[in-house]
Amino acid sequence: MRITGFEVFPFANPTPEIGGPVWMFVRLDTDAGISGYGEIFTSSLYSPPLTVARVIADFVEEFAIGEHPGRTERFVHRVYNSHYTRSGDLAKFAIASGVEIAMWDILGKALGCPVHELLGGRMRDAVRMYSYISPPAGHDSDAFWTDDAAIAARCAELVDTGFTALKLDPFPLLTSDDDLAGQVVPVQPTERQLAEAERIVAAVHAGVAGRASVIIGTHGQFTASGAVRVARRLERFDPLWFEEPVPPELPVEMAEVARHTGIPIAAGERLAGKAGFAALARLNAANIFNLDVTQVGGLLESKKIAALAEANGIQVTPHVFGGPLVAAASLQLALTLPNLLVMEGNGVYDGTYADLLVDPIDWRDGSLHPSDRPGMGHDLNEDYAHAHAVADESFQYRRPPRSYR
Repeated sequence: MRITGFEVFPFANPTPEIGGPVWMFVRLDTDAGISGYGEIFTSSLYSPPLTVARVIADFVEEFAIGEHPGRTERFVHRVYNSHYTRSGDLAKFAIASGVEIAMWDILGKALGCPVHELLGGRMRDAVRMYSYISPPAGHDSDAFWTDDAAIAARCAELVDTGFTALKLDPFPLLTSDDDLAGQVVPVQPTERQLAEAERIVAAVHAGVAGRASVIIGTHGQFTASGAVRVARRLERFDPLWFEEPVPPELPVEMAEVARHTGIPIAAGERLAGKAGFAALARLNAANIFNLDVTQVGGLLESKKIAALAEANGIQVTPHVFGGPLVAAASLQLALTLPNLLVMEGNGVYDGTYADLLVDPIDWRDGSLHPSDRPGMGHDLNEDYAHAHAVADESFQYRRPPRSYR
């Protein structure tokens, strides 16, 4: 069996506030008449979407056409060793991950079994999910985060829905030319920011009322000393973890933060390949790996990273952002992991998430429940994907720089 054709689907998400504005899917076809689907994490591909789609097409032509879909190890090594960047290049690995997932989908369908059965089989029958805290539909975000009662009520609502862990980033996201009191990343938080973060987390803590864990993310924005100051302000709320306290390329500094706080440190969503995770383990820099299946190199590389984590007493909580096939692939991995903690989710996988799949993802009572369908268990609804295809090169993440105090 060989891969003989493909199609790339640049999808304009009609609900961009959930999972981002553009999702990118790929279908691989074989000479056996079996096709497989994958999703490519577009946040690492800093280009307009139709340009990205052409890059993906070139990539598939070079690395996947003519290959056996079962040889995922060889495929990832060919990509890793290609051209000049023999490294965990985020853009290259994002594309490779989506293609590798489609290869697993083909293999599972050819063998008549779910992909998780090919990765060691189930350790559990469902996977617990956590949710990001977002304002209710139609509410202004800035106004929401200044209203403690609204924050607490929203958290209580999410817990009532079934979530047993909620996550938030109580600091503004600094990107590109953004600055904080004249600083660029990594920064020291200002006193005003520390007080605001403490207020917001207190409101979240009150809303969950002991019924769910609170998770703190900061998207790698602080110096080590700045992150320690943040941790000391938030330790009294006993967060489940403090995610990416410093930039991902600074594992030594991350280890410094870990030594100075009792909050577990999570890291890994912006790492590609196993080497970065090995450094975190060697330095005792993280207690939790939040790897992204669609960024590290696919399912096989994720399984290796999870094994590395297990051997070092580290838990795994897959990072999930984007469309439904990211969640479907992450579910196949999470089912098999003895050291799974919890998995990230995007709501309850209704609406656009359900419309995009022939068989929607089964979210119930705060968990994802797998099917016994072969492969990933979820094929793309191509008619819906085509009906919402990206029509122009409007770049999804471009925004004017901002200054914060």
